[in-house]
Amino acid sequence: MTTKMSRIFTRHCHLSRPLLYPHTNQQLYIPLQRASIHTSLLASKKLWHNKNDAVNARSSFHQSVPHRQNVTFSKRTHMCGDLSVDHVGNTVQLSGWIQSTRMDKFIILRDRTGLAQIFVEDSSQKNVLKLNNESVITISGIVRKRPEGQENVKLGESGRIEVELTQVLQVSEATDNMPFQNKDQLLPKEELRMQYRYLDLRRQKLQKIMKFRSDFVMGIRQFLVGNGFLDVETPTLFRRTPGGAKEFVVPTQIEDKFYSLVQSPQQFKQLLMVGGIDRYFQIARCYRDEGGKPDRQPEFTQVDIEMSFVDREDVLTATEQMIASVWPSDRKISLPLPRITYEEAITKYGSDKPDLRYDNEIQIITDSFQQSNFSVLDENLGGNENIAAMITFEADDSQNPNKIIKTVDKESKKSLKDHLSFYSSSTLKIMSPVVIQNGQIVNNGVLKKCSEEVRINIEKELRCKDGIGFLAFGPKDFVLPVLGKQRTLLAKYLLPDLNSREQKMFWVIDFPLFLYEEGVLESAHHPFTSPHPEDYHLLRTDPLKCRSLHYDLVLNGQEIGGGSVRIHNSSDQRYVLQDILKEDTSELDHLLKALDCGCPPHAGIALGLDRVIAILTDADSIRDVIAFPKSSDGKDLMAGAPATITDEQREMYFIKKSK
Repeated sequence: MTTKMSRIFTRHCHLSRPLLYPHTNQQLYIPLQRASIHTSLLASKKLWHNKNDAVNARSSFHQSVPHRQNVTFSKRTHMCGDLSVDHVGNTVQLSGWIQSTRMDKFIILRDRTGLAQIFVEDSSQKNVLKLNNESVITISGIVRKRPEGQENVKLGESGRIEVELTQVLQVSEATDNMPFQNKDQLLPKEELRMQYRYLDLRRQKLQKIMKFRSDFVMGIRQFLVGNGFLDVETPTLFRRTPGGAKEFVVPTQIEDKFYSLVQSPQQFKQLLMVGGIDRYFQIARCYRDEGGKPDRQPEFTQVDIEMSFVDREDVLTATEQMIASVWPSDRKISLPLPRITYEEAITKYGSDKPDLRYDNEIQIITDSFQQSNFSVLDENLGGNENIAAMITFEADDSQNPNKIIKTVDKESKKSLKDHLSFYSSSTLKIMSPVVIQNGQIVNNGVLKKCSEEVRINIEKELRCKDGIGFLAFGPKDFVLPVLGKQRTLLAKYLLPDLNSREQKMFWVIDFPLFLYEEGVLESAHHPFTSPHPEDYHLLRTDPLKCRSLHYDLVLNGQEIGGGSVRIHNSSDQRYVLQDILKEDTSELDHLLKALDCGCPPHAGIALGLDRVIAILTDADSIRDVIAFPKSSDGKDLMAGAPATITDEQREMYFIKKSK
């Protein structure tokens, strides 16, 4: 960091301290500002004593966070949850929603910081007690200590005091026919809550999530700006990006001309690198028309980052440090994060985003079925990449293992419907439930057709005395994803403590550059990903064997981020698009021209903000961490969108009415 930059840091931050990262000798400067509750050491001002220390001083979503002791830019003097015995005798002005009334003399007033009890003693003020719940009022009063024995410790400090009402300053009465009450014990179905989302947002749980999300994003901004990144906004209206997800199409008043909503700022951030904006970030809105998926959103938010003159190591380092600077203190994180290769992830766990909170691995047991006396296996195993493999979990009778294995079998087949259909013509494709009792496999349909020697060999491979699992036979690319899905479902039903286990965050690296998806050759990440330097010679001779510089960040079995080193010359980019992926390069002519104008080596990453917040707040759904989400089938139930348009609008945008 230059002397000039250091002066800028000192001017804009209360404190700055360097961190030496384990993989390199580079120092990252992290500004410590009083405004953030997430930057490490704001309150404690502790230093990391050695380079391997994790940051452990962030606030947790589940821990109470002190609020401001006064309210700026408002007629209110305090927030409800801020009051304490320190304010006894003070005249205060509060605003909020009536949570409830009781004993014909108390109002429980609520705002997003908590509750305050209002004591209505003056008979001339009693009308306020007749207001409907959820009415909004502004009052003034005098803080007094609650009588001994009447404290409400559940409310924290504000439960030790009450406000004696002196004046009602403003009233905005709620209807007496509210769609639902703001009570967790009377929580209506999600569909109704989404229809009246503005009422659902009054729930304390959602308000805490929104506050947590706001603080989390602010911590990210502070870290990135403090390390020289520029927050740059990029367009939402663009043109189709070849080789990616389905995009929303936006008609224009020019006939036969359309915009597409960006599925990510990918091209723009690469063009920023060409333009010399060598450290970019954005809290970016992204759009994908993927149809109705239970826990996906057609519009979502990602933390988008791109850097010039870096390699993979630099991006992973910066990302880890950014995460450590905002991660809650009750969720331990140790740096550097572990790394596994794509090949290891798929072979051991059947997924490129495995959950490592449990160590059950897929066992390849093809050799145990040699000369099995079951003709289907003897004729096919070992040829055409056909394998035999098994996944098992411990289970006891109290868990009703027979019921669980039937449920997992049914759910896995449903979720893998397209996968199973693609392999429908395979000569070998078997999925077989396994029940283990006292170290022996009982009533397995495949083993009944095999020799006793095979059974003995398989039972030697077992990693549990009593349990359940699955055997699978067929092409490797069929078997491993099947067992990977069954591994996830078995853990869901057999590990009741799963969500309380220590989190497992790690990198998956060395992905293939290209994959066949349902018979079509596609980019494993996206078409702008650079080949691995050790495999560059394969790009033009055997691209399917070429690894990439793509990396994913995985937390508890969910991908929370992904990125890559980018191709930065037009020759390789054109070859990938035109010769390998068979894409029309005219749609990317602007990018190809830019790559010819002196493009620096660059790389980046995008973190799924909604997904990360959902995990950290233990949200029931990703919809709970978005202020105004769409339903599971992509609809806005509150406003009734998508909606029809008028004939005049159709004419303006050259849209013909369907018959």
